[in-house]
Amino acid sequence: MRWPGAAAAMSFLSGGSDAGGLLAAAAAVALVDWWAVGTGHRRVERVAKPATMALLVAVAAVAGDLDGAARAALVVGAAMGLVGDVALLGEGESAFMAGLGAFAVGHLSYAVAAVLIDVDPIWAVPGLVFIGALLGFRFVGRTLPGARRHGGPLLAGAVVVYAVVISAMVVSAWATGCWLAALGAMLFAVSDWVLGYQRFVGPLPGRRLSVMIPYHVGQAMLIVGLATA
Repeated sequence: MRWPGAAAAMSFLSGGSDAGGLLAAAAAVALVDWWAVGTGHRRVERVAKPATMALLVAVAAVAGDLDGAARAALVVGAAMGLVGDVALLGEGESAFMAGLGAFAVGHLSYAVAAVLIDVDPIWAVPGLVFIGALLGFRFVGRTLPGARRHGGPLLAGAVVVYAVVISAMVVSAWATGCWLAALGAMLFAVSDWVLGYQRFVGPLPGRRLSVMIPYHVGQAMLIVGLATA
C-alpha cells in the first residue's frame, strides 16, 4: 500500500500547515470529549463532541491537494458526521434514525471521494474480507435480531441498509491503496459495530468510550488519508 502523500503527512506532523493545526485542535477537543463521556459530564460532551467533528470538517476542506469534486465529497462526508453527532446527542428513536441517516449519507460521500481520487479493485479485497468478518461476528446473529426486536422490520431494514453503505465506504477506502484511509475506515466501522451492539444487544467493556475513541480516530485518519492519497 502507498503512504498518503509523504510530504503532506510530514507537514501534518510538523504543524507546518493550516490543516495540521486544525487536526491538532481536533485531537485536543476530542480528548476533552472522551473525558466528558468517561466521567458523565453531559454538558461538556454536548459542546466537545460536535466541536471535534467541526474541526475535522475544516481539515477536510483544506488538507491535501484534491480536485473540486473529490474535495466536495470529502467535505460532505465529514459534515454529515457532524450532523449525525448532533442528532445522536438527542434521545429516542427519532434522534437515532436522524443520526443513522446522516451517517449513511456521510459514508456514501466518503466512498464517492475515494472513487474520484482513484481506486484499484485488487486493494478492495482486504476491505471485503474485513467487512465480512466484522458483520459475521455477532452482527447478523445478534445485533440485527436485536434491532428487529427493538423497532420491528423498519428499523432492522434501516440497519441492513446502513451496514451495506458502511461496507461500501470501507471497501472503497481500501481500494485507494492508502493505508491511512483504510485503517480509518476500519476504525469507523468498528465504532459503528460497537454502537449497534450496545444499543440493540447489551453493554460492552468501555461502554460509550468504546464507541467514541475509534470513531474520532477513524474519522481523522480517513479524512487525512483521503485528502493526501
